[in-house]
Amino acid sequence: MLSTATPTRSETADAITVILYAAAALITVVIATVLRIGSTFRDSGIAWSIPIDEQPISATTDSGALSIEGIAQDAMVFATDVNVVSVTAIIAAIALWTLAAVLIIASVTLVAWNFLRGRFFVRGNAHAFDVIGWTLVAAPILIVMLETMGRNGVTTALGIGDGEPVHPIEFWTIAPIFATGVTVGLIAVAFRRGIRLQQEKAALQKETEGLV
Repeated sequence: MLSTATPTRSETADAITVILYAAAALITVVIATVLRIGSTFRDSGIAWSIPIDEQPISATTDSGALSIEGIAQDAMVFATDVNVVSVTAIIAAIALWTLAAVLIIASVTLVAWNFLRGRFFVRGNAHAFDVIGWTLVAAPILIVMLETMGRNGVTTALGIGDGEPVHPIEFWTIAPIFATGVTVGLIAVAFRRGIRLQQEKAALQKETEGLV
């Protein structure tokens, strides 16, 4: 049984706003993916930023218009002859990032569309929150692991190390995203509970009407 209700003006406006933002976000994701591919895979090799010993540098900005001095902590390196496994991991990390973003945007759009049609406590919305929650929980972990494999391949190709395992601090950086995914999962549970309650209410109402 579908749970439908007439949305208020405010709810309608909010749903339309979410859909418009989702469309803009999708375009942004596509552009960001193209830019990331272009900045990573270059004619000089695979570009990667690695930490270096702190050292003073002099550099220019704004195409040479300004000169600045500072301390460099990272350097962009270019590696050729990176092993196939690492190259595949880098490509998979970019693809997974894009896929995760698209899944979340599509799920949010579905929820907004259902709200716009007055469909609130329906299974489609619960499933959408499931997708958002699991994507936020699983995708960042996999991306960190894949990027670590890619980085290790780059450093090995440059002859500056045999690679390192994923450092615990990298997982802490994605902890807020993980927590958000768990929270969204709880929202999905709440929606399922609401659906169940409405089904029980409808069944009770039907039974009562039958007695009358």
